[in-house]
Formats: sequence, C-alpha cells, structure tokens
Amino acid sequence: MAKIAAADDDVEIQELVKRVLARAGHDVSTHDDGAALVEEACAHHPDAVVTDNEMPVMTGLEATKALHDDPDTADIPVVLASGSLPAAAAAEVLRDGDQVVPKPFTSAELTAGVDAALDSTQAADQTPS
Repeated sequence: MAKIAAADDDVEIQELVKRVLARAGHDVSTHDDGAALVEEACAHHPDAVVTDNEMPVMTGLEATKALHDDPDTADIPVVLASGSLPAAAAAEVLRDGDQVVPKPFTSAELTAGVDAALDSTQAADQTPS
C-alpha cells in the first residue's frame, strides 16, 4: 500500500481518484489545490502525488515544480491527471518517472499511471550507486 496525495479543484474528481486508488490498495488524501498538495507532501512525504493542472492558488505544474525544487520532496513522483496541460510547460517541469494521464481517464488508466510512477521510484532505489 502506497500513500498518495491527490489534488483537484473538482470534489467529484477528488472522490473518484480516492475511490479508484483505494480500490487499488492505496491510502489516499485529497486536496483542493496545488498549494495544499505541496503542504501535504512536505509534511507527510507521500509515495506519489496525483494532480490536476488547472486549479486555484497553485496549478499542478507549479506544484510539481515546487516539489521537484525542494530536496525533501524531489524524489516524490508526480502523476499529472489533466485535460489541459501545455506541452512545452510540462516538458520543462516533468522528470523521469513522472506520468501524464489525460482527462477524461478510466480507472485503469489512472491506476496504471500511479503504478508506473511508483515503479519508477522503486527502480531508482534499486539502481546501484
């Protein structure tokens, strides 16, 4: 079971993400915006985050950049689940292991994106130094 922090400004999407990922065996916390997601990640260091892009206070791309720029959260993989993701901006922010799941997504697509993100950190942990 992985700890997942998720952010979307749509409460119905929050509940969908929580239900789908809980069914996959994960412990999920949900948040209304990117700033709350970053705060959660800094305080509790989840195994992965799932975020929409278009949100108030802080977008998903801004939250991703904040997480990647902080040494304490830089290793947390990000799944951007969004229907509006500017390719150039995403290319500047996303790192190896981060995933993009376009909205609308199926339960299988969301789960596969989260699993791929989690697998990327496990693979990195097993890479010899």
